[in-house]
Amino acid sequence: MAIPATVTIGCKLPNGLVLQLGQTRHELAGIRASAVIGGYGLTTIPAEFWSAWSRQYAAYPPLMQGLIFAQPTVEKASTQAREQAGLQTGMEPLNPQTPAPGISPV
Repeated sequence: MAIPATVTIGCKLPNGLVLQLGQTRHELAGIRASAVIGGYGLTTIPAEFWSAWSRQYAAYPPLMQGLIFAQPTVEKASTQAREQAGLQTGMEPLNPQTPAPGISPV
C-alpha cells in the first residue's frame, strides 16, 4: 500500500496547535475553526511531516489522549471526529448555571 502524500489531522484543542520541526511549521485548526466536525478542527498536512512529528512527540498528552489524531483522508478523519465527539479536553467552557460541584449561581 502506498503512503499518502498528505494526512488530515483532527485537533480538539480550543485554539488549535502549531506543529514545528526545525524551520517547518504547520498550524492545526482547533475547535474554534470555522468548520468543525465532532468538536475537531481538520487540517491537511504532509504525511512525511506528520510521521516525523508524531514520532518525536509520541508522549505529548493530547496526542496520547486522542485529542490530536491523523487519518489518510478527510472522510476518515471526519468519521473519527464524529466517533470521538464525546471526548473531553478539560478545557471546555464552564456552564454558568452549574459551574462546579458545590457552587451555584447567585
